[in-house]
Amino acid sequence: MKRIGLIGGVSPASTEVYYRLINAAAKAAKGGDHSAELVIYSLDFGVILAHYEAADWPAFKAEVVRAAERLRAADCEVLGICSNTTQLAADAVAEAVDLPIVRLIDTLATALKAAGRQRPLLLGTPFVMEQPFYRETLANQFAGQCLVPDEANRLEISRVIFEELVNGTVLESSRSAYLKTIAQGRAVGADSVILGCTEITLLIKQDHTDLPVFDTTALHAKAIATAALKP
Repeated sequence: MKRIGLIGGVSPASTEVYYRLINAAAKAAKGGDHSAELVIYSLDFGVILAHYEAADWPAFKAEVVRAAERLRAADCEVLGICSNTTQLAADAVAEAVDLPIVRLIDTLATALKAAGRQRPLLLGTPFVMEQPFYRETLANQFAGQCLVPDEANRLEISRVIFEELVNGTVLESSRSAYLKTIAQGRAVGADSVILGCTEITLLIKQDHTDLPVFDTTALHAKAIATAALKP
């Protein structure tokens, strides 16, 4: 199995989920007591969040590229960026280090196409829901159209992410608010739900709704493990 390099800490709560899922995939594939050989470079969430809030994208990308360079120096062979918003830096990483990158949005597009979904409701940070980068990158590979919640629901989704989920806090009241947003999306034609922030996996599972749920954390972790297991 190739050595995996994970750029995590964005936030630490979801990076823990990646670690668990990738090791479970390695054990399932190799059997016995095996686990994944991996190195995590965990970014300082406070630093990266400050760049995010200031919309200082050059500084934001520079933090991610520095992490990738250090993972390359640790002899990692496959890289993954453990965050939806931080996919913004994927091209910069690809330019800086000559290593395969398993891109989260590519993995999501493949899953949406395979399931035949055309109108997914996109939940995530304000950057993911409101700025063109994420949806345009997805649209280059996926012919459907993402729906986004209205402004009030976007604000609540963001509040829950940054005040609760990044700290590992999971509240039933917040789950109810998210499920209400999902129901409203379904009422206007959503045929599925994208958990477009890696922390949302802590709050929403497939058994909470009968709309198909595309959990980017689980999809991406599986894709990283698969890439590392290839000869």
